[in-house]
Amino acid sequence: MEKFAKYLAAVDGSNTWAVVGPLFDAAFHPDAVIVTSDGEFDKEQWADMAKGLVDKGAVASGFKVTGQEGDAYYYDVTVTVDDEAMHMTAKGTLEDGRLVCVEPVDPDLYTALVERSK
Repeated sequence: MEKFAKYLAAVDGSNTWAVVGPLFDAAFHPDAVIVTSDGEFDKEQWADMAKGLVDKGAVASGFKVTGQEGDAYYYDVTVTVDDEAMHMTAKGTLEDGRLVCVEPVDPDLYTALVERSK
């Protein structure tokens, strides 16, 4: 989760995708799947969403790991876009030290995150 934490720390409202993108790439496994209420996103699709958030000056804060089951970690994070804070909890499964599956407790929040990235 260290790579993911480093990526989130870079989403601070001041960095460009040129800075954040390589950290995103290091944090997510090539076969990553991110679940939303509208379906599953692959790494490339989620990168496009993340880039949109970064371009809008989004800020990720309050990241903390709240539990662990084998290679899966439960975590909380707040993403603020256009002065609206979204508090999210998810389960992230690692493979080779990178997130290979992200399953939010509330998939609707991840769908809302995608909408705000546009």
